[in-house]
Amino acid sequence: MQALALLSQESRLNVRKVYLLVFIFLSFQTVSETMCSIDDKAIFACEIGHKNVSACLKSDGQVTYVYGVKGKSEIELSSPKFSSGGCSGGGESRLRFVNGDYSYILYDVMCNSEQIGPEMWSKTDYAGLYVLKGKEVILNKECTGFSEGILGVNSSLIPHIKIEEFNYDL
Repeated sequence: MQALALLSQESRLNVRKVYLLVFIFLSFQTVSETMCSIDDKAIFACEIGHKNVSACLKSDGQVTYVYGVKGKSEIELSSPKFSSGGCSGGGESRLRFVNGDYSYILYDVMCNSEQIGPEMWSKTDYAGLYVLKGKEVILNKECTGFSEGILGVNSSLIPHIKIEEFNYDL
């Protein structure tokens, strides 16, 4: 009887260990999907916390912003404006989607960071989402994970999109 009670307790510990390992494994996974539909091409996609944000190129050439969790978008916008700027050893790219007074800006930055040797620099690279109300930044969240093969705004896939000057420092 005591052996059965010990086995039962040991089995419960093993089940808890399995749950813990599954939780740890899932915690370290990057986003494997985008918010884009299966017929779209993702030109930006990343995870911000437990949400996903994507810019999707539709078959008709329209670019859309989609934010939410897979299967349930919280906001969808279209007709972005593209802007970019240079920096030492790289550049910045931005897609800005407007909804009334709000701007949703997907961005990526890759620039030289600090000199690590003669003519050698370390790089800084990051991407994320800014939300502005008017000119005030109300949200700035960096991506915590990326969809496979997508590390920033893939401007080579963007068709004839409006270009704007954009003066906000990222």
